Amino acid sequence: MLDDFSLEQNIAYKTLVNSVKNNKLSHAFIIETNGYSKALDFAIAFSKYLFCPNDYSNNKNCGKCMQCTSIDKNEFIELKIINPDGQWIKKSQLEELQDEFSKKSIVGNKKVYIINKAEKLNVSSANSLLKFLEEPEEGIIAILITENLYQVLSTIVSRCQILSLKNKLNLTGLSTIEKIANYVSNNKDDIDEYAKNEENNLKLKSVLEFIKYYEENHTNTIIYINKLWHDHFKEKDDIYNAFKEMLLFYKDILNIKLGKKVEIFNDYIDVLKNIEEKNTLDSITSKINVIMNLREKIKFNVNPNMLMDKLIIELERCEDHD
Repeated sequence: MLDDFSLEQNIAYKTLVNSVKNNKLSHAFIIETNGYSKALDFAIAFSKYLFCPNDYSNNKNCGKCMQCTSIDKNEFIELKIINPDGQWIKKSQLEELQDEFSKKSIVGNKKVYIINKAEKLNVSSANSLLKFLEEPEEGIIAILITENLYQVLSTIVSRCQILSLKNKLNLTGLSTIEKIANYVSNNKDDIDEYAKNEENNLKLKSVLEFIKYYEENHTNTIIYINKLWHDHFKEKDDIYNAFKEMLLFYKDILNIKLGKKVEIFNDYIDVLKNIEEKNTLDSITSKINVIMNLREKIKFNVNPNMLMDKLIIELERCEDHD
């Protein structure tokens, strides 16, 4: 239950517990994962805490009540979890949710819905959710989980209390490739193997060369795309990991722009700062969104040549042109 996260996510944990104890519970939360792999578990644990008839937050005291048992079996009617249907969370899923939650609660006086991967809301589903949030009904609590806060509609974000989770990875003292390995895999043996493979180091350098070249030359990058990219990345897994590295790099650029600590690419501070100075906050966040969206397409049978052409064109649309 929620107490399981009291050390790992102490700030978010204390925020939620205090809000319940002080009767200042928000009607909507956004959980920013920051790469934390148990964000959904955290949201479900919080839901258990809200539904527990005795306000217990740990299994020692509870965990056997009807509410907790039903939630564990994914059978509790007052808790709805929405995941993307294919690539997106669809309007029909939100309409179904609103229809279900328009009915009176059967157990207790609360209903909770969790939207997992909220960055996958498309335009119509986001607008449908916004209407739901604009006129909150008493006892209905929304929990949105997202990898990227900047990819969620700003009007939705403004109506939610933001909880930023801590990534429990301890990356202190690791090299850049070792840090990336921890993001690519959760398995220790795979992490070690990835970090020790010199080919992965070479691929990382190719990713950074591509980014640096694009930031200097923009759409002209398409002319040299074979040399910059296709000669190095041929397999789907390699392309997916390369996009992951690109995403982490731009997130560190965003960290600098926001005055936060660089997380991964400490060995490339000068490059990060150079690119950060050329970009506005909006252009950086837009580029992150582009990379995230196209990375998802790699899981399908996408043409690598068309993918990279599309990437360059969409990155260019993020630029602030005078």
